[in-house]
Amino acid sequence: MISPNEFWLQLHRLAEAYNAEGLTSQERAENIVAQFRDMPHVARRAVLTELLQIAVNIPDLYPLVVAAANEAERVKKHKAVGGAA
Repeated sequence: MISPNEFWLQLHRLAEAYNAEGLTSQERAENIVAQFRDMPHVARRAVLTELLQIAVNIPDLYPLVVAAANEAERVKKHKAVGGAA
């Protein structure tokens, strides 16, 4: 069974790996694509499938996570002033 925080830990690792690929988004993209080109064909196919899954679904997840963060802040502030949640 995976940890309940596994997604977030992997997201953090992905962000670190992405940032380590260069100083600008263009440099990072060039380096990442160059590495992709050097992969064996079967690996490229698997990576494309995974990249598509993430690229399509993460934009839908972002506003939901922002809304959850905003709601958590609202509840925290409400509790801080003595109200019930």
